[in-house]
Amino acid sequence: MRFTKSLIALTVSTTLAACGGSDSPDSNPPATGGGDPTGSETTVYTEGTISGFGSVYVNGQRYRSENANIAIGNNPAAEESGLQVGMVVSLAASSSDNGEDPEATEIRYEEHLQGPVSFIDLEAGVIEILGQQVVFNDLTEFDETDSSTLSINDIVEVSGYLNEDGDFYATRIELEADEDEFSIKGTISALDTSAQTFQLNDLVVDYSSATFDDMATEDLADGLFVKVEGEREAYDAETSTLVATEIENKDDALAELGEADEVKIAGLVSEYNETDGTFKVNRYTFTVTDDTEFDDGPASRLANGVRVKVEAQAEGDQLNAEEIEFIAKNARQKSEGQVEAIDADNQSFTLNGVTFVVDDNTSYLDTSGQGARQFNYADIAVNDWLKVLSVVNDNGDNLAVKVKRSEQEDLEGEVKGVVSEVSAEGMTVAGVEVTFDEQTEFENDAGELTLDEFVALFDGETPIELEVEGEYDGEILIAREVEIEDEDEDGDDDDNGNADKRGKAEFEGSVESIDGTSVMVNGNELRFTEKAELEVNDTEVTVEEFLAAIEVGSVIEVEGVWRDQSYIDVLEAEL
Repeated sequence: MRFTKSLIALTVSTTLAACGGSDSPDSNPPATGGGDPTGSETTVYTEGTISGFGSVYVNGQRYRSENANIAIGNNPAAEESGLQVGMVVSLAASSSDNGEDPEATEIRYEEHLQGPVSFIDLEAGVIEILGQQVVFNDLTEFDETDSSTLSINDIVEVSGYLNEDGDFYATRIELEADEDEFSIKGTISALDTSAQTFQLNDLVVDYSSATFDDMATEDLADGLFVKVEGEREAYDAETSTLVATEIENKDDALAELGEADEVKIAGLVSEYNETDGTFKVNRYTFTVTDDTEFDDGPASRLANGVRVKVEAQAEGDQLNAEEIEFIAKNARQKSEGQVEAIDADNQSFTLNGVTFVVDDNTSYLDTSGQGARQFNYADIAVNDWLKVLSVVNDNGDNLAVKVKRSEQEDLEGEVKGVVSEVSAEGMTVAGVEVTFDEQTEFENDAGELTLDEFVALFDGETPIELEVEGEYDGEILIAREVEIEDEDEDGDDDDNGNADKRGKAEFEGSVESIDGTSVMVNGNELRFTEKAELEVNDTEVTVEEFLAAIEVGSVIEVEGVWRDQSYIDVLEAEL
């Protein structure tokens, strides 16, 4: 299915037919739609991530969806049930100044990338698919898989945003085991009209037998943004080449906006020019004016890679930013436990003695036995088991960025945050009581630590963040691994896929070459010594036995430490 009109053009044609009713009452207070005091309708175009249901929440706004035309992939007549939290969608709506939420007339979802996983870097939070780096973190919604169970050659569908490097930041990763078609969106480079090929980052696209949509072969050019589709059997992993069956022109972003009165776009900032006051989000160029307002951060925070929501007005071909809201793109704290109290007046709840507030951008998902699709703040009850990802906002509050309702037996035993009350027996992290035993392992970016070395780090007043993985004994978490979190200079995790060649390394990939005790995996040199713990088919082996068992193409899992920022000293590896 291909859209030949902008969503806004379709909105105009369908608004007259829409009855404008409301579906089941929502659990959050409705936001007031746009429009002028006369009650005339305002057209809205938005692109952003679905954060909940009860109608559809996109970019923190509830849109009534009972009359919307919904398209998912190549299905132009999909059901709303096919939409999921974490999907990045395009949405057209109309609103009026009557106190009701805007009414969506068109909602469209289209994957950004679909193909096989070729490399998994758990430490950097990066996977590679079809020659593209895909960055993920705690806020990424996984479906039918997660970062710990994802494997090489798994076929996945990715929804998200392009970052400033042309790589993908994933808001959703879904396992697609039986998918026979691969697809990718990206910017053409290295066009070779003689060989009939071009590249999308490291993927070579052979377009010799492709059909074209909204363009002709002659329109291909370096810098053009396109979507490429090809069959599973037409992908050569060794040469990273995909024979395209269809290529669609996706370059004219402004055509999507039509004559929208309001434009709301969420994504990652790129091509920021402080002198000109311009920047891009997705494929749209915005201009900062003297009237631009900033929310949840100062104007000085605007920079490449920052995640924002921009509200703008079009003046000719120029999009003037009226409001720029900064949105967390990673979580500084991860907690889980049972709800102890709820304060509806302050839109907050208490978990493990820690109070969390919510806002319009909080994402909700119910994975408990209740399985409520329309799960929002007002549905949270005392004694519910929740997993909460949060940041500290400008007011010093713990702002819940993502809330999942779960069952007690499904708690992950993973918490992250600032540490308090550290002793040789245990500590408190994100309000969770953590204890140590003889099996607890400690490490920082320099490698392994003893218990005494770990405890000694906390004799100062500087807050230290760490992540704990373990198992629950009642409400107490028995730590198995304790890792001190590294921070970049801005105090935020580096989630742009730029793996720092220092500290811990943990990844899964295919062997590229073997030279004595040195092995190359995805451009990373691994060196093996006798201290390494090695397994082949779950059996412990020596270095000599491990090296004899692997060959070029073998998939291995590796944990190690970077040495001299040039090679990885392998601590554990498994074939």
